[in-house]
Amino acid sequence: MTVAAAVAVAVGGLLHLRTWNSDYREIPDGAVPGLWVVKAGFPANALLSVLVAAALVAIAFGALGRIHRLVLAAGLILEMGSIAALVASRGPGIFGWSETGYEGSAVQILVVEAIAVVLLTTALVVGRTIAGDRS
Repeated sequence: MTVAAAVAVAVGGLLHLRTWNSDYREIPDGAVPGLWVVKAGFPANALLSVLVAAALVAIAFGALGRIHRLVLAAGLILEMGSIAALVASRGPGIFGWSETGYEGSAVQILVVEAIAVVLLTTALVVGRTIAGDRS
């Protein structure tokens, strides 16, 4: 389950990087209100996603045992924060940035990140249940 979560987190980050590169990278700074949100946020999301995915794979192979729940929680916070930012950007806006509609990469990112949230939450719950059964 942790490897599947790692894949979903990594794909979400790669989709952010692809979207940044194809849609936002070349827009001149200051051309659109709040553009800095995506110009900085999308590459940051990609980097954090790769780091979290790598940590999740390490957990799957028995490393990071003492902090595995922390890594799962960090992944969950990253994904839920990303979903919240996406939804906010389609509503009231986020730090001046707003868009309309859900199409193309926005839908892909939303679906992949929702899958990651389900997998990460399940891994946290199953891990707690297994640890509870040992005591």
